[in-house]
Amino acid sequence: MTWHKTPLKYGHVVVDEFIPSSVTDVTILDVEKYVPDFTDFEAKLDAVLRDPLGSKPFDELVKESYVAGKRVMIIVDDNTRPNHHTRALLPHVTKRLLDGGVAKVDIGIMIATGSHKQPTMEQVGNMILNTELFDEWKDNVLTHDCDSGNRFVGDSSAGSPIYIDERVLDSCMLIVLSDSEYHYFAGQAGTVKLFCPGVAGRETIRINHPRMFDLEKGFVEGCRLGNCDGNPVIQDMIEIATKVKEFLPMFCIDTIVNHGEIVYLQAGDLIECHKAAHEPLYKLRVVDVDVPADLVFVSVGELGLNLYQAGKGIHAAWNAIRHDKKGWIVLLAPCQEGIGSDGYAEAMESAKDLEVSDALRYVIEKYCNEEVFKIGNQKPPDLFRILLDVAEGNIKIVTELDSAMMRETYRMEACNPHSPEESQRVLRELVDRFIEENPNPKVYVLGDPGLLVNVKNQIE
Repeated sequence: MTWHKTPLKYGHVVVDEFIPSSVTDVTILDVEKYVPDFTDFEAKLDAVLRDPLGSKPFDELVKESYVAGKRVMIIVDDNTRPNHHTRALLPHVTKRLLDGGVAKVDIGIMIATGSHKQPTMEQVGNMILNTELFDEWKDNVLTHDCDSGNRFVGDSSAGSPIYIDERVLDSCMLIVLSDSEYHYFAGQAGTVKLFCPGVAGRETIRINHPRMFDLEKGFVEGCRLGNCDGNPVIQDMIEIATKVKEFLPMFCIDTIVNHGEIVYLQAGDLIECHKAAHEPLYKLRVVDVDVPADLVFVSVGELGLNLYQAGKGIHAAWNAIRHDKKGWIVLLAPCQEGIGSDGYAEAMESAKDLEVSDALRYVIEKYCNEEVFKIGNQKPPDLFRILLDVAEGNIKIVTELDSAMMRETYRMEACNPHSPEESQRVLRELVDRFIEENPNPKVYVLGDPGLLVNVKNQIE
């Protein structure tokens, strides 16, 4: 038997040749080749630092803002992001600061965890920095704690109390190292979102995030992948960042990473960088198709550490699959760290005996109001709204997670390979099962869960 070449990652392991050639309608979804406007990374970085958007040049702003004994705070992503950009940018930024007269002891590297679990120092060294950077800068690393050490600085016009890490507020300047990306409810991650919720207190997050919910649809219309216009969550975050940068100098260095390579680089004002990323993100993340698939394979690669993070893949596949409960989504995600969110687990467990539409309303009313919301609680509404279109059990996950738990609580079918290498056999068996009842399915293969698949003629 011959097989289609459709390589996907199961964690770090590449899995291929699981769709037989007898299935003729197979498409690997990807954007058209994007050609960066630079070939020399260092030269491009120097250019955007010298001529930034809406800001004084980097060196000039540092010289003007730096006060000996106060930190120049560099804000970086936590271990739930790939951090290619962090490892690429940090050596250049720190060297520039040191060459500009900033004392090493006055350079802080703040891990922006939002309300995620704080990474261990081992994770900082292995997943955020690298061995060389960690050895040089480990004494300068700080980790945000949303439950401690945050200072109130006012309210947004939407009523969000603004709590920000006091070590950030006490710094003389912020440098945000960003990786812009689409986000399933904030519209766009990176830039602004790295600041809020990145270094915001839990009270800020608890009031901001529930603006995404709708009792019938799950999320309000504006809160969707790639959309910032009329999005109450990201607009509130933008206002919060704007209020803080009125008294605290901020400088953003923004990237877009495609297949592990930095293909876009911009710098300057945080909000201007957020806006500037819209156009290249569209070119790099939006795929237009005429009709949905019957079967979608999706991988979250190395980010499939837990079900919470792997949900990004389910969401991406949902946009590509038919919405009449006849399609299958097959997700590759080892989830070796389990569910990844106590809030997610608790809400799903409490709703496991309810019908999908009732469960959707129940988890929003009980877990997603402003009084009790915590990060993780947004995942059940996202999953239940997907299950309105993709039947229970029709989301198949190749994973280490317990099959009984996944079936009874998360309404998915878990398929457990004994080793990463055995995942090919599991995938072949899933394909055989599907084509037994659907002899010539339309199949999409999605190796990048950050893509937004626009279906022109959806089947509902």
